[in-house]
Amino acid sequence: MTIAEFAAVVVAIAVVVASVFLVTAVNNLNNSLAKLEDTAQQLRTEGLAAFRELRQLIADADAELDKVDLVLDRADQATTAISETSRRTHEAVQDPMIRTLAVASGTSKVARTWLFGRRRRKSLTA
Repeated sequence: MTIAEFAAVVVAIAVVVASVFLVTAVNNLNNSLAKLEDTAQQLRTEGLAAFRELRQLIADADAELDKVDLVLDRADQATTAISETSRRTHEAVQDPMIRTLAVASGTSKVARTWLFGRRRRKSLTA
């Protein structure tokens, strides 16, 4: 065998080895690409489900906020009504109470004066 034939055999073996290596590498890349596609599809499916769930949670939170807003409005109305009732009660009770206290005070002064005058008359007559 000549050197040219030997070189041709070595080159042929190298080409076969390189071809086997390239076929294996392409096959591995193909498998990796298929796994990557599966992972992307799985992420897309899970992402959409999570997004739907997030939308539902936001809708539920919005409904709860509406309820809280309604409760706060009613509490504000109740506070206003209580304040108004308290003010009106104070106005309604204050004037008669002042008059009653004035009458009681006047009556007390009259009673003291009458009793003091009566005792004085008894002490002068005695």
